[in-house]
Amino acid sequence: MSTQNPSVISRLDRIMTTIGRWLSWFAASLIVYMLVHISTEIVLRAFFDTSTFVLEEFVGYALGAMIFMALAATHTEDRLIRVKLLRNAISRRGQAIADVIANVAALGACTLLFGALFNIFTRNWRFGITSSSFSETPLWIPQIFIIAGLGFYILRLLVNILVYAEKSITAENS
Repeated sequence: MSTQNPSVISRLDRIMTTIGRWLSWFAASLIVYMLVHISTEIVLRAFFDTSTFVLEEFVGYALGAMIFMALAATHTEDRLIRVKLLRNAISRRGQAIADVIANVAALGACTLLFGALFNIFTRNWRFGITSSSFSETPLWIPQIFIIAGLGFYILRLLVNILVYAEKSITAENS
């Protein structure tokens, strides 16, 4: 694999990494939102004896969206918790095979989770279900960010499987 003519898989990997980075920036902006909302709530309660009445709900929505939007970038940058004791003791080809197996297992689990969450999302959309709080937020609105983040992570896992398979093949040939 030369640097002048990258493979389709490596180009796809770069595109997915870029999109994942954008989603992680969105997740970082949600942290800023949470900081501003909590600070506003503190000022309102301390000095004006009032509240936004939606702090816990909206910060909870932002936290869920933040986690799933940043998941792909966190995985790509190898920032997820991993036990590397056994992985470091095997060959490069063995590491690539282990990574494929781990990504396939994660793909299966995430696909099941995506299906369950997507069913909840479509039910909330179809029936117009809202939160039971003061805001009566349509529940599909915060759920769409979770679904989008998890869906992108599933695509990221698929690309990872291709990348690790390609590494395994090139390690075998060298």
